Amino acid sequence: MSPPSRASAHRLLAVALLLVAPMTVFAAEIKVLAAGALTQPLKEIVPRFEQETGDKVTIVYGNAGSVRAMLEKGDAADVVMLPGDAIADVQARGLVQAGTRVDLAAVNIGIAMKKGVAPPDISTPDALKRALLAAKAVAYSDPARATSGKHFDTVVLPALGIADEVRAKAKLQTEGSAAEFVRRGEADIAVQQVSELLPVDGVTVIGLLPASLQKVTVYSGAIAKQAAAKDSAQKLMAFLTSPASKAVFKAKGMDATP
Repeated sequence: MSPPSRASAHRLLAVALLLVAPMTVFAAEIKVLAAGALTQPLKEIVPRFEQETGDKVTIVYGNAGSVRAMLEKGDAADVVMLPGDAIADVQARGLVQAGTRVDLAAVNIGIAMKKGVAPPDISTPDALKRALLAAKAVAYSDPARATSGKHFDTVVLPALGIADEVRAKAKLQTEGSAAEFVRRGEADIAVQQVSELLPVDGVTVIGLLPASLQKVTVYSGAIAKQAAAKDSAQKLMAFLTSPASKAVFKAKGMDATP
């Protein structure tokens, strides 16, 4: 049998390219800007989405303030995930597309201490006040950057009448988990959203803020105004609200009732 002609070889190559095209041409890259509180659930959910769809998801995390700043300065994004009130704000300013908001999960503010340490009573405002005053240092998110830190600093501490005392010994976390201060022995107590406290080794969540001082934060997603991969972004949003994804959010501490 004679070797195939150059024309035959070209035809074979064309057929091969057509066969692989569906696996490459239609794969999208979805760029996400997300609040740090969503890090742990998204680490588990997103790889499942990528495996199922073939799309690639790139996520940049930050606290609510830094994510909003990235969006404002025009950083590329297809999906934005922030606390619901922040999503409403950026929508009002035309930075995300109207009618695309989807609520993903809700989370409480919790309190963490080092594992093995006898936890104090924090079940009532008075008990929490005593625990905070007894701590050598209290860690929480920078109030200028994060939802939980702002609530704790401007609502909880003034309500307890100990704002000056706690601020004087505060360790403010600008990014990531405030529980890192506890892990390193630089603070006795960390106050932050539960989903950000749970992943830190050597630290345990001892409870939630008392109900009268609690703030439940609903995290939402929306399609960015300048989304380059809108259809794929909508698929991701639908995937994030599936029962399987909801179960992951709950397992990662985002199980509050709005």
